[in-house]
Amino acid sequence: MNFAGSFTVPFHVRDGVIYDANDRKVKLWGVNYYVPFNHNFYNLEELGKDHFAAIDEDIRHFRLLGVDFIRMHLYDREITDRHGNIVENKNLAVFDYLVEQCAQNGIYLMITPTVWWNTVKTQIMMERFYAFWNIGAQDAFGFSNYYANDAMLWDPDAIACQQNYLEQLFTRASTSSGKRLSEYENVVAIELFNEPRYPNRYLLEPDPDLNSNGMMAATRPRGEQRQLFVRMWQAFTTEHPDEKDEDRRFSLFSAQLMQRYFGALLPIVRKHFGQRVLTAQHIGSESTFPGTTKAFIEAADIDASTLCTYLNVHSFDAVNTDDCNHLTYAAKWLDKFASIDFGRLGKIAYEFNATATTNGYPLAAIAAIYAQLDVQLAAYFTYTPAAIAAWNPGWLVHYLNIAHTPSRAAGFAAAGDIFRQHNPGDVIAMTPEAWSGNNYAIERKNDFVFSRDNRVFRYSGDNDIDPGDIAALRVVSGRGSSRFVASNGNGFYHLARQDAATWQLSLFPRQHYVISPERSRQYRSMANRYINCLQEPPVSILREERVTFTMKAFKVTSATSLANGSSIAPDQNGTLLLKPGEYLLHL
Repeated sequence: MNFAGSFTVPFHVRDGVIYDANDRKVKLWGVNYYVPFNHNFYNLEELGKDHFAAIDEDIRHFRLLGVDFIRMHLYDREITDRHGNIVENKNLAVFDYLVEQCAQNGIYLMITPTVWWNTVKTQIMMERFYAFWNIGAQDAFGFSNYYANDAMLWDPDAIACQQNYLEQLFTRASTSSGKRLSEYENVVAIELFNEPRYPNRYLLEPDPDLNSNGMMAATRPRGEQRQLFVRMWQAFTTEHPDEKDEDRRFSLFSAQLMQRYFGALLPIVRKHFGQRVLTAQHIGSESTFPGTTKAFIEAADIDASTLCTYLNVHSFDAVNTDDCNHLTYAAKWLDKFASIDFGRLGKIAYEFNATATTNGYPLAAIAAIYAQLDVQLAAYFTYTPAAIAAWNPGWLVHYLNIAHTPSRAAGFAAAGDIFRQHNPGDVIAMTPEAWSGNNYAIERKNDFVFSRDNRVFRYSGDNDIDPGDIAALRVVSGRGSSRFVASNGNGFYHLARQDAATWQLSLFPRQHYVISPERSRQYRSMANRYINCLQEPPVSILREERVTFTMKAFKVTSATSLANGSSIAPDQNGTLLLKPGEYLLHL
């Protein structure tokens, strides 16, 4: 089966711009998605949910939201052994299924094979077995458990594990299709490592105090691992006696280490994928681009830089920030990114979000920033699967689901069109409370976003906006009432024209928050945030009750339920009384 996406693969970069095989400028909008791994995998498992069915449901929803891109960092600790050998398990089987379903549904993928970060699996297993726990009690206890984050880029043994891992990951046969990962045309980018910690002079200092330096201190090398780095530095110093400037000498040392790292791993990517994927790498902490980092990334066989945007109003682990003005923070990020010279590299946003809010307008502001700065692939972090979304488990400050965060989902869908339709140089009219551009608006008041072109009209709440030529429209999505639709529910809806006399309606339930989705500050800062769905209450409920729905732009004569084929007649005003579900509306 040939992959049928909106752009023709393979992609390539020319003068910092990503093009498809037909030289069309690429724009992809999507999400990070983690049903195969970490919190999402184990929350589904503890509730007895079917992981494969969960993927099917979410992909249906992705189509409604306009998602055509998924970025995923694989949790290598869950699928490898001490030496980087692949461990075939259910996590990988679910991953295989996701890759195959994305290929069948026109969704492009960016894969980051190594995330390094720990997962809730070890926490769950240790709590379950306590004194009886050992490494062998888990089907996989991967190589990243044995190395500090920094060491993954320069420890020879850690690099050897990653070489072994990549070779096996790229060549193993999918349990869903029998294909190798390198045979999937929808895999368009490979990022070697998630948020790498490039060599830093703090590694020459004594071991950090784990009792006073916070949780990040635990990510750094200690003991023999740190001493290995010191010895490598001393050897480099001995080999370069003529370089008296210590800062310059350390920059040269860092560049040498990175040349070894990229030289060991990037050829494996090219061996299996050739030029069919973009090679990408994170540019640095907080998406800055220091001179040393830029030099060794531009010198390597890397096509694109990956960057992120987090509007963390009250720090990463904030309580709810719905009342904050995220537009002011977004404007600061625009200024920050505008000052960075990315050189020849394309730009990919591997993660973005405004944390601890259920509002959608901040996502639209980020979309406008990215369009202005020529970021071309962008993935929200992270989509919460429908099967567990009532609990918002996992990353508590990142909550997006089409049913359980309807305003945010509607804003996210409109944001995708803003991102796709606009380019550097397009004017953004900015005030402290609202941004606007050609055929879009982003307003803090009432958390409102709309975007419109000749074929698509999306909005996140009640409005009186002219939808344009209604005969030309093919998609209308949002919530609330507009000149096109009137609904008394607060759930998301999506209308797609099937032919001149038929529209398909996807109608989601009314939604209600029962507690704060972030669950206050009761969980450890920056911890894995494991929420046991069997012990914790849900944060959101859906009301499976009928809502009124009227197509104001056209007269509906009847509706047909796609669930059971039953026919529903409108009242004399053309208003339908509908349960949440899928319908054909006949004009």
